[in-house]
Amino acid sequence: MNIQNSDKIYIFGHQSPDTDSICSAIAYARLKQELGFSGAGAYRLGEMNRESAFVLDYFGVEHPPALHDVRLRLEDLQLYQPAPLLASQPVKAAWEQLHRVEGSRMVPITREDGSIEGIITIADVAEIFMELSNEDITKKHEIRFENLVEILGGKVFAGKYLYNVLCGRLYIGTNFVDEDIDNRDVVITAQMSSALHCAYELDCGCIILTDGVSPKGLEKADCAIVCVDASMFEAVSLISQAISIGSVMNRANIVTFAENSYLEDVVDVMRTSRHRNFPILDRAGVLSGVISRRHLMSYKGRKVILIDHNERSQSVDGLAQAEIIEIIDHHRVADIQTDSPLYVRSEPVGSTATIICKMYLENNVEIPREIAGLLLAAILSDTLMFSSPTCTNEDRKMANLLAISAKVELTEFGREMFTVSTALADMAVVDILAQDRKPFTFGAHRAYISQINTLDFGGIANRIDEFFHIMEEYYESHDCSLVMLMITDIVSEGSEIIAIGRGKKLLEQAYGLKSDERSIFLPGVVSRKKQIVPTLTQFASMNY
Repeated sequence: MNIQNSDKIYIFGHQSPDTDSICSAIAYARLKQELGFSGAGAYRLGEMNRESAFVLDYFGVEHPPALHDVRLRLEDLQLYQPAPLLASQPVKAAWEQLHRVEGSRMVPITREDGSIEGIITIADVAEIFMELSNEDITKKHEIRFENLVEILGGKVFAGKYLYNVLCGRLYIGTNFVDEDIDNRDVVITAQMSSALHCAYELDCGCIILTDGVSPKGLEKADCAIVCVDASMFEAVSLISQAISIGSVMNRANIVTFAENSYLEDVVDVMRTSRHRNFPILDRAGVLSGVISRRHLMSYKGRKVILIDHNERSQSVDGLAQAEIIEIIDHHRVADIQTDSPLYVRSEPVGSTATIICKMYLENNVEIPREIAGLLLAAILSDTLMFSSPTCTNEDRKMANLLAISAKVELTEFGREMFTVSTALADMAVVDILAQDRKPFTFGAHRAYISQINTLDFGGIANRIDEFFHIMEEYYESHDCSLVMLMITDIVSEGSEIIAIGRGKKLLEQAYGLKSDERSIFLPGVVSRKKQIVPTLTQFASMNY
């Protein structure tokens, strides 16, 4: 997998993020940056709980930005960046830009404020160039006088053309005796005698003197005298390039896209359109680039690293359109599939932070105090201060090292953190249930399981009626068969289990929760990951 060091990499944990998910993402983004991946950044998939917020604020770390989905938007692509062209400019400017940008077959034309006014294609320009010039060209197309002089490489020797745009006829040759010429008309000639006749006798509007002929004798002419070195034939052939873009561009039925449009939505339109290039507008309606069908041949999804999860149902929206390059996790292997090989680091430890701490040490990267503090807090949170059955000697070892780097007393800091995070008396029940809710599938049962860790078990347990009511509402409004809550008592190391739904029979089989009971206390059960999920998975498989 070819990853450039400057590529943007989105690093994030699971939905309803806990402290391990938030802190590990931040710490791993920092490690990737130290290893040279400057585009690595940490994000969160939901609102942080009060424990995570406390930890980040305690160590002075900025809260990560929210990430709602990872589907590619047009603004993520390396679009063509055409120089602004105005309708008043000559078609030669459009032709030059079409050749300057490889693969471009259309140039957008903007107003002074950057908004789109029209488009001109390579076919439009080629058709104009094929016309060459004839005496009626000024009737068919707008030619600005200043553009004509510029395209011919001419110099105004004397006089002045009275109009900004050529509004008369175009005369080419040497014999104008019988012509009805006035001050709107333009004469192209290489004969000095013809130029003098047109200037002083026919009241011509402009004389273009070709072949480098000396304009001596025309100093007092009222009409514009333009001298060019090109031959008459070359001058005539160049006139079509001076035609204003605005007179040939297409103003109707222009297909544009907003730069914040999802690429997958744009692709369907592009594939069915006869056009190959499309203007992209920013949120203010100003041109920001051009997308071509060529972009569809080489684009890849956003590069992402999954932290503390490997299930699509727990991850960000649009993950299927992203390019997963790494997974760092400590959970069971679930349903993530990828199109190409990737780096996976999964270990049976109590916290993803333990793995990331080891990766710092393995890469000889110093762990700053604030990062050490975040990793320590994540380990203490996920292992319930080492009381969870998921806790390993690796977790304890890394936590003790991190406490030294973070310059905190481990037990004292852990108690302060849990005191803040478990003070739920002032929180609404609906918010408590949502802060650590994860989806799971047990056979035919789709379940949502929330967990609350608390030092005030009695105060929380007294609110069971409130929890039950909100859980019923959630069950009725979601496509699931089980809604469950674990109220984990950190002191006594056990959990009160509340369950609603037809999937409740799994808890009856696994733990003896009777059909007429709303909850049951399970001593020694504190881990959703290692105790609840494997048990329910086992009993679900037995029902087949």
